[in-house]
This record gives sequence, C-alpha cells and structure tokens, in this order.
Amino acid sequence: MTENNNIENSDLTRRKFVKNTTLGAAALGLSPLAFPVANAATKAAGNKKLKVGVVGIGGRGSGAVRDILGADKNVVIWAAGDIFDHRMKKFGNLKKKYGKSIDTGGGKREFVGFDSYKKVIESGVDIILLTSTPAFRPLHFEAAVAAGLHVFMEKPFALDIPGLKSIIKNAEKAKNNGQSVLTGLVWRYSSHLMEMHKRIQDGAIGDVLSCSSSYSGGGRPNKMPDMKYKPKTMSDMEWAQRYWQNYLEFGGDGVLEFMIHGIDRMSWAMGDAKPISCFANGANINPVPGANAWDQFAMRYEFEDGRTSDFLGRQLPGTYSASGDIITGTKGRAVANGSGCSIQIDGKSTWSQKGGLGYVNEHKIFTDHIRRGEVYNDVNEKMANSHLLAIMGRTAGYTGQLITHDKIMSSKDELVPNIKDLSFDTPFTARPAAKQGKTKFI
Repeated sequence: MTENNNIENSDLTRRKFVKNTTLGAAALGLSPLAFPVANAATKAAGNKKLKVGVVGIGGRGSGAVRDILGADKNVVIWAAGDIFDHRMKKFGNLKKKYGKSIDTGGGKREFVGFDSYKKVIESGVDIILLTSTPAFRPLHFEAAVAAGLHVFMEKPFALDIPGLKSIIKNAEKAKNNGQSVLTGLVWRYSSHLMEMHKRIQDGAIGDVLSCSSSYSGGGRPNKMPDMKYKPKTMSDMEWAQRYWQNYLEFGGDGVLEFMIHGIDRMSWAMGDAKPISCFANGANINPVPGANAWDQFAMRYEFEDGRTSDFLGRQLPGTYSASGDIITGTKGRAVANGSGCSIQIDGKSTWSQKGGLGYVNEHKIFTDHIRRGEVYNDVNEKMANSHLLAIMGRTAGYTGQLITHDKIMSSKDELVPNIKDLSFDTPFTARPAAKQGKTKFI
C-alpha cells in the first residue's frame, strides 16, 4: 500500500491479481516479500547469535519472547523495557523459564519508563520486538528503523491514518536499508491457511468473487473495572495504560485490537486489494462506564472491479463465537473455520487440512531471512492494507456514512497527539463513545 490514493489498476484479471499479491509462498521464502537490496545492512547474519530486545512485557510481549526463542535457537533476549515497573519485575519469571536464552547483563539492560524503548534500542540489539500498547507503535517503529534494527511489531501497528502513513513510510525506509520487518497478524503464517491460499492462487476455486469473514469472541479482553475502584493516587493516564484495550485512543477499538485478525484474513482472500468504499454498522451493546470502545461491527467493502466482501465481529458475553471465512469463486468455494479449512466444489470437499496458529512460524520466516541476508517486509502492500480496512470500517461504523478510499486517506485525526511527550502525569480524558449518525468524520 502506498501513501497516495490510487487504486490498483483494474485491468488485471482477478486470478492474476490474487496470484501476484497474496502470501501463500512465504513459508518457502519465495514470496515477493523477500526483497533483494544492494546494501551493507543486508549482510547475512549466518550463524551469528542475534541479540533481541523487547519493548512491552505484557502478555503479547512474553508470547513474542517465547515465539522467537522457539523459532531460532541462536538468539538471545538481550534487553527489555516497559512503562510499568511491576511488569519488569515479572520479567524475572521469563528469565527463570528460559535460562541462558535471556541475558540482560544481570538486569543492567532492563529498563522502566516511557523512554525505555530508546534504551532498549541503544543497548546493542540486532532485532527488536515492539509489543507495547499499540498507540506507541508508530513512534517506536520510527526510532527502531532509524537505528538500523530488524523489527517485529505486534498488531495493531497503527490506530489512525496519520499513524498508518508513518508506518508505511518507515517500512519503505527499512526495506531500502536492508532491514526486515514482520508484523503480528499471525493467521497469515498458519500452515493450513497458507496451503489453502496457495491452492486458491493456483485456481482451485476459479476467480475469487467475494469473501465473508467473521471474528467473534465471548467478551472484551482486559475489561476495565468501574472507575470507582481507581486508586486515588493513580493518574488517569496510568489507569488508561493499564486498561488500554477499552480505549479508542490507545487500542483503536475492538475492530483493530481484536477483530483485525478476521479483517486481515478477508483482505488476504481478496488479494489485498484496496476497497473503493465501505459502509458499516456497529454498536456498544454492553458499554464499559468511562471507556469508549464498541463491542461489535459489521462492514461491507466494495472494490473497483465490482467485487464485495463482508465482515462481522463482536465481543459480547453469552453470544455465539465464530471466526472463519467463506471465500467464493467462479468454480467453488474455500471455507476456514477455527483450526481447519477446506476447498469445496459442487458442495463436496476436494481438499481439507487442519493446523494451528503460526506464532513460531512467522518468527522462523523472519529470522531465516535475516540469516540469509534477505529483506523480509510484510507491511507495505499486505498488512498495511488490513489496517486501512479496519480504520475505514471503524470510521464508517462510527459516522454511519459511506466512507470512500480517498476520503479515509484524507483523515487528519490523530487519536493521541504528541504521543512522544506522554508520561503518567499527562492529563487524559477519553473521547465520548461514538454515536452512529452523529459522530463526524475528522
């Protein structure tokens, strides 16, 4: 995806478009995501022990540590940082679990504070894992790219259009500098789905016409307690950082924090094409007092060649949980549900496969490219497009209006202005929750 508002040339056939822009061959290192770049930064790491830094030691940060250690036996967790002291204290549990695979110099390379990301970057690492609160991702990514590091960044990596443009610009810089970039949209690296999409690219269901996807769970993650339980000595900013998933400003709403996995699979199925428009519905059925994130969205996207795709997501306790895709083609359809997928022709399955999430596989692809001196980048033309779809859908849901590609790309709305200056002492008041038909486009 580029920063301009052009839609891809529509004279490509649907099948050619899908073949040229989806990820199916990535497991073999043959994907167009591996860029040959004549630059000293692309020097193969070979068998060198790669030093890894991690910024954000929450659940996903701890998971990313586990995943990269599982993917490559010759890496060491060299430095770590978090804004919270209590998370860094829990880092000791990881050191006990992984032993010599974590070496922070007896704690000398463990940092606390909003500026801890700078100290991790400056600690001498080769790779950095950016897994802190998502609102900080563009800031941290820009600094990591400027320092010449290879980067893994957890989803979502942008919550608004200015942040997305920053990510795109710096991902392009990283590619040109010979730095690899991997993102945490893990379904793209799940072996059974990679095989299914390879078969789709090879024409197993003909030309892809549409996709219907869902990503629905039983409730909000890290649901915020009643504000009356906030300690009097705790600032509003610290409270918001502890419960960031509940706030549009720091998590992007459920559509980016959670549902983007399903939106990304939908985008994958549609060949990562940019939609020309989106209209959407959404609501906050069980609002969290003091917070502003919705708990459900339904979206329809239209593409330049007339194809459409649909997405449904929700986070409501006591409701049916369903996550999967139905990809319809001119000859048949592909279906993915939970841990399995299949291809169906005339109502009969002609192929099926089961598999798990690709948490370790994505890091293996990432480190293998670094060791071979090849540049891996799944942001531009791939995962950036999924974030665009999510932001576009959220905006269409909030406003109740038809949102075109050109319109969303013109958005100047920064959810957290001056984020580089934040501290626990920074005043914070959440925006009012959006009201469909009344909330205005910014």
